[in-house]
Amino acid sequence: MPSFKLSARFPTPIADMILPQSERLNRPLAERFLAWERDEPERSSIPTQVPKHAVYESDFSLFSRDDPTVRELARLCLERLGELIMHLNHYSVAEMRSLRIFHHSWYHVTRRGGYTSVHNHPMACWSGVYCVTPGETPSGTTDNGALCFLDPRPNPATYTDPGNAYLQEGFAAGNLAWQLVPGQLLLFPSWLLHEVRPFWGRDERITVAFNAWVRPAGASVDEPGVLLRHPAAEQA
Repeated sequence: MPSFKLSARFPTPIADMILPQSERLNRPLAERFLAWERDEPERSSIPTQVPKHAVYESDFSLFSRDDPTVRELARLCLERLGELIMHLNHYSVAEMRSLRIFHHSWYHVTRRGGYTSVHNHPMACWSGVYCVTPGETPSGTTDNGALCFLDPRPNPATYTDPGNAYLQEGFAAGNLAWQLVPGQLLLFPSWLLHEVRPFWGRDERITVAFNAWVRPAGASVDEPGVLLRHPAAEQA
């Protein structure tokens, strides 16, 4: 037994789970998203300026669509986020009931050669990514369409030798790449830098993403971070 107390003082929480009922939801979700991509009416918001290639990004009000399958996914995602917030902040049931979770939500359709560059999500406390389908993984590819989180510490690998080369999980340096599977939901702090590595499948990689911020019940929505379109102003 070691003669010292070991503590992790700068951890980054990432919650990983498979949503119940995901097998039933994913097929209709994929069908709806592809149909909406083809027949989308005039956009209500402008895609983000995050550099991306061969990626379709929807409007940012996905969870508010009048569609029962989307609404069920929204309920499942936000319930899990509420559980995480309650657990990590040691909130009581009463305290949690006094809070409201607001959100932006959208879907991505990534095709062959597509990727999303490194970014984070300012003006939110938590972000989530749900996998509808990871798409095809051709043989010989590495990190195909992987969701990669960048180590937030500035210089953890400045010097490496046998004294720190094999540190246990939670202390080791390096980025984390997640090969998502259908029905998988990841929740992570919105400040955490991440990217989507190039996807080389011949079909589509389809994911849902959302950013959330929390306010006391009755407070203003205080909506941050989305550039809305104002057609009348554009025509002036």
